[in-house]
Amino acid sequence: MPGHNKFFKSMNYEDLSDINIRQYFLIRLITYELLICCIFIDVLYMFGRLYYLVAVLSTAGIVVLLNLYLLIRSKNVFICGHVTLFITFITVLIANYLVRGIGPSFSAWFYVIPTLSLALVGFSGLLIYSSLSLLMIIGCRIFLIPAHYSLPATELVIIDWINHLVAFIIIVSTLDSLLRERNHYAQILRRKNYALQLEKDKYYYLACFDQLTNLPNRQHFKFNLERIITSLPASTYITLFFMDLDNFKSINDDFGHDAGDYVLLEAAKRLRTCFREKDFVARLGGDEFTALVVHSRDEDISKVIIKRIEHAFKQPFHFKNQIYHSSISIGLATYPDKAKTIDELMTLADQAMYQTKREKEDV
Repeated sequence: MPGHNKFFKSMNYEDLSDINIRQYFLIRLITYELLICCIFIDVLYMFGRLYYLVAVLSTAGIVVLLNLYLLIRSKNVFICGHVTLFITFITVLIANYLVRGIGPSFSAWFYVIPTLSLALVGFSGLLIYSSLSLLMIIGCRIFLIPAHYSLPATELVIIDWINHLVAFIIIVSTLDSLLRERNHYAQILRRKNYALQLEKDKYYYLACFDQLTNLPNRQHFKFNLERIITSLPASTYITLFFMDLDNFKSINDDFGHDAGDYVLLEAAKRLRTCFREKDFVARLGGDEFTALVVHSRDEDISKVIIKRIEHAFKQPFHFKNQIYHSSISIGLATYPDKAKTIDELMTLADQAMYQTKREKEDV
C-alpha cells in the first residue's frame, strides 16, 4: 500500500530536518513521562478500586506505547505528535467524567494539554487543542452531568491534589525540555554558522591570496587598487611598485622547484619588512611582486623603500646548505602625478621595471 509506506516506513535521523529532530526527541521524552504518570496513577486507582479509570488509563498507556514504537520506527513526528495529544485529550475527558462528571469542577489537565500541544506539534497544535480544551472548560460551566463514581469528599481532594501535582510536574518538565532543545538547537546553529564562516573564509583566501607566500594575489591587488583610487582624498598620491626577481628562472631551472619556492617565499618576507605596515604588498604571479604606497604629495617615502629593498636583496638566500643570489628590479609610477588612469599607472610601473632590468643586463 503506497500510503502506508509513505507515512510509516522506517526512517533514519538523516531523513529528518533539524526542527523535526527536535520534535522527535520531545515526543519521545514527553511520551515516557506520560507513561510513567499512567503507571503511577493506575496503581493509586487500583487501591481505590476505580477499575474503570484503571481500564481507561491502561488503554491509553498501551496506545501511547504503540505510538512510541511507530515514532521510533517511522520518525513521523506529525502523526505521532497528534496521536499522543488526541489520546491524552480523550483520556482526560473520560477521566474527568468518571470522577467529577461534567460541571463547574474540572481537571487541571485541561490546562496541561495546550502546553503539550505546543511542544509536540507546534503552533497549529496549540490552536487546535487549546480550542478543544477551552470548549471543554466552557462546557463544564454550562452543562451539568453527574460523575460515574460517587466518591467521598476526602477521596476527591486526594485525587485532585495528585492530579494537580502530576500536571504541574508535566508542565515544568515540558517547558524545561523545550528550553533544553532550544538551547541545543542554538548550539548546533552556532556550530553550523561557524563552520560556514570557516568555509567562506577558506574560499575567500583561495580566491584572494597566494598559497605559497600568503600575500594577496593579482585579483585582490586589482580590486584593492581600484578601491583605493576611487576613494582617494585630494592631495593624496599612490605610488605603485612593480618588482621582479632578476635571475629567478636560473635558480628554478638549475636547483629545482623546491629551491625556487623557497626563494619566492623568502623574497615575499623580505619585501613585507621593507614596506610600511599600512602598505599593500602582493604577488602578481611567478617572480613578480607589486606594492601600493599611499602618501602625501610632499612625502618622499618611495626612495626610502627602494633603499630598504636593495639592501634586503643584497643578502643571499640560504636553502639546504646552498647559497643563492638574486637581486630585484624595481619600477614605479605615481597616481595622479604621472598617470591618470589605473591602466596607465600599471603600464608605466611595468615599463619602468623592465627598463631597470634591461639596464642591469647591459651592465
